[in-house]
Amino acid sequence: MNSKQYVLKEINLQYAQLKEVVQCILHSILFQRSLGTVKPKDTTLDCVDFSYVKSDDPSSSKHIEDKSEELLSSIIKRKAKTAQLSISFYEKRTKTTIFSNNNNVCWEQWIISFQLVHAMDQKSLFSQLTDTINKIIENVNQEKSIPPITSSNEMPFPFSIQIGSESTGGVVDTIYNMFKPPQITK
Repeated sequence: MNSKQYVLKEINLQYAQLKEVVQCILHSILFQRSLGTVKPKDTTLDCVDFSYVKSDDPSSSKHIEDKSEELLSSIIKRKAKTAQLSISFYEKRTKTTIFSNNNNVCWEQWIISFQLVHAMDQKSLFSQLTDTINKIIENVNQEKSIPPITSSNEMPFPFSIQIGSESTGGVVDTIYNMFKPPQITK
């Protein structure tokens, strides 16, 4: 199975909005890929009057919280005006090799970019978030090549969240990260 890659439209926002918006988008993608018994939780952003649904899974929420904080810290440290991250989903394949018995193969990746601005109109951010969430839903509903589900967990596919590094341009780093062994969550 070939890996499918979705590059979402760049989102313009302020530093203070970044952490919440990153969490909103990541939770929205994860919720769409939660194929088990899911307990949905309605959430509203503080930075703009925007509501979304996320899975009520504490370990995924903690991982997303940590990664959004890491992204914000990285931007502040680098004094950057742009940011990028990706979330990749893996299929567990049993494959006996000299080094291991299991192999995680990336089957889907989402790339999200942000442009940090000094001023942001609430309506503009709301519109960008609406468009982004609608695009996520549209892409998920069109995709028919989902790997077999071998787990009854809420998140049947392991996933990893990667943050673009300061030494490369983000996209190069993301492509590089597709081929290195990921730090898998769940």
